[in-house]
Order: sequence, then structure tokens, then C-alpha cells
Amino acid sequence: MNPGGPADHITPYDRLALPERALIELLAAPDPHAGLLDYFGAVLYTQLTTLARESLRPRSASGRRVYVLPGIMGSQLGFARGEHRPDDVVWLDPIDISFGRLAELRLGGASPVLTLGAMNYSYLKLTLALRVAGYDAVLLDYDWRHDIASLGKLLARRIARDGHDDVALIGHSMGGLVARAALVNEGAARVTRLVMLGTPNAGSLAAVQALRGTYSVVRKIAQIDLRHDAEHLATQVFSTFPGLHELLPAGRAIGDLDLFDAASWPIGPGPASELLSAAAGLDQRMAAPDRRFTMVVGCNRATATRLALRDGEFEYEYTLDGDGTVPMSLAQLPGAHNAYVDCGHSDMPLADEVIHGTLDLLEASATRRFASAPTARPDTVIRVRDSGLRELFNGKVDWPHMTPAQRREFLDTLNEPPWAATRRFEP
Repeated sequence: MNPGGPADHITPYDRLALPERALIELLAAPDPHAGLLDYFGAVLYTQLTTLARESLRPRSASGRRVYVLPGIMGSQLGFARGEHRPDDVVWLDPIDISFGRLAELRLGGASPVLTLGAMNYSYLKLTLALRVAGYDAVLLDYDWRHDIASLGKLLARRIARDGHDDVALIGHSMGGLVARAALVNEGAARVTRLVMLGTPNAGSLAAVQALRGTYSVVRKIAQIDLRHDAEHLATQVFSTFPGLHELLPAGRAIGDLDLFDAASWPIGPGPASELLSAAAGLDQRMAAPDRRFTMVVGCNRATATRLALRDGEFEYEYTLDGDGTVPMSLAQLPGAHNAYVDCGHSDMPLADEVIHGTLDLLEASATRRFASAPTARPDTVIRVRDSGLRELFNGKVDWPHMTPAQRREFLDTLNEPPWAATRRFEP
């Protein structure tokens, strides 16, 4: 093992991090690829093979350029190996995470971490559907650890360098914020449409929980990590990411606490005080909404929607007023067209309804697939404190002995809300 550089061992996840063209050709091949079938699962694999074959058919001319921007944690991070060997994927490679290598993603050192492509599991279906519909779709990766303004500048440079005059952006989650940040830079006039899927325009309480070590993603990842617990990962790794600090909720929609004031946080894992002040005021570093913007808001999923400080720990209110990750109140964007869909946060780039609705928006700037208002929801409120969240997802997971189906289910449900809260909403 070589901390701060590529590992000597090559895992199946390294081998599956193929160049996009090679991956699509394998999906389009007449014979099933066993490794990809295990990775994607039978249903998604079948959908991708159909789209891959259709996308490779010759077309007379390229269509409008569309950039697809993943959400936070939606791009792979790791190290280049070179010498015709697969790159060394750390995020998200459960095998390397089990060795404790997530610590190598900590910002602040000289570790040469690179982006190694977007998460194809989540975003390839949307990208291929766009191409089949005639669009010149490009799936972009980015280093989601960094601040959003810097990421926006990089995107703006890419748009300017590519030279297309009619550009559309589709941003899932944090990707929508990166797109808004790009629009304040030179070249923004080229962008004629922005579709945001589940974007936390005013933040998300998931960022609070990630920095506290109570977020489902952090706790489940710690179950794989045989060397570190969730609190260590929150304190030593996630708290070094400026981009995560910028996703803290702004304003008073979630309660009376100013989360950009270190004094508002209880004792224990939390944000880096030096990153809080820099993270505040994100809205001023992004483009204000205009007629180009459509915000697709997910609803009817158990979501942490309010926050209070009780007896020295955070207490979260869970309601159905969100997509499971982002409350509707923090997703809705005044000045944009807000549309609503009964869909979970991570499912948006994969859901047929969302994909077809997005295609409608690119084609005609309108769609009937989304609602103009959220559907009615029960008024149930469940309160969960930090200590309660820390009782969940403890112990370690025996990853090597899990079946492919069990592994997919584990990764598919990384950011689902606490099961105890979700069950209480069931009829």
C-alpha cells in the first residue's frame, strides 16, 4: 500500500471504471458482460444495453450540446496508475474503503487525487437517453470536495473552450449549484437552459449530519471501513471539504440556528471553523434565477426538514416535505420555474418520469410530466437526535462475502434517511 498514491492491487471496481466509449461498447455487445451485469443489476443493465445500442447508431448531425453534472459524491476520485493499467478508484471502491483509504481524500495535503469519471451507475442512463433523443450529451465529472465557485469557473472554461453557441446544463443535486456558479462567469450567454434535479439551492440538513458523523452515507461507509468509525471520517475527512460546508442550510427555513457560526454547533464532530466563514453567502456567488431555470423538486420522502439544539445535541424533524435529502423549502428557487415530482433524491437521474420530463424541458421548455405544486402529504412529524442517529448503522459489513445483489442494495440505499424514521411514515 502506498498512502497518498495509487495502490499496487487492482480491484474489480478499478477494472469497471472504464473509459466511457469502451463501457458503452461493452454494453452494446451482443453477449452479456458478467461483471457489468453484476454491477448494474439485471433491470438497469437491460435498460443500458438498449440505450447503448441505440446511441451508437449513426446520426446525420450532432444536436444541441448538453452537459450533465453529477451531484456531490457523484464523481469518482482516486489516482492515475498509467502504464496501461486501470486507474486506482478510491471513491467509491468499497474494497479500498475497507482498507481505510478514504482518509487519502482528505484535503490539505499533497495527495494527487484526480477525478476519474462520473458514477456511471447513477448518470449513464440519463446521458444515453439524451444522446438517443438527438442531443450531444457530455457527462462531466468534477472534484466535489472543492468550493462551488471554483468548480463553476472550471465549468465555464469548459463551455467556452468547447465553443458551442446553444448549451443546456442538467445539474443533479450539487451539480445544479455548480451550474449556477458557472453562469456568473464569461461564456454564460451560451447557456440557454438549466434544469436542476433535486438541487439544494439553500442547502440541506444532510450536510449538517455529514459533518456530525450521523448522516446515513457516512455511517454506512464507516461500516465498510475496517479501520475508522463514522466520527473519525467526519472529523478527519469530510470536515476538510469546502464544498460540503457550502451545502449547509442558509437562512431560517430550517430553524433559528445560524449554522455558519461555529458557536451554534454542539460539542463533537462538526465543521472546520476556518471553512465556515468562507462557505457563507454562497447565493451571492451564483447566478440569480431567470427564465432559463427550471427547478425539479422531489417530494413525499422522509426528509430532515428542521433543526434545533436540545440538551447539547442536534434534534432533527423528519417530515415528507422533501426528496429524502433536500427539503422542499431549501430546494425551491424563487424566480425559477419550480416543478414537482414524487421521487427520491438519488433516484432522479434514473427515473424514467424525470428523464422524459427533462427531455420535454429541453425540447419545448415545458412538460406535463411534473406537477405545478407538491402533492398532499400527511402532517406526521418525527424527531430524532444525534444520539439516536448514532445508534443506527453500527458494526462492520462483511463486504467480500456479500452477494452482488446485497452489495447493490447497500450502495443504492447509502443516503436513505434513518430506517426508524422511514418506517414511522408507513400507513
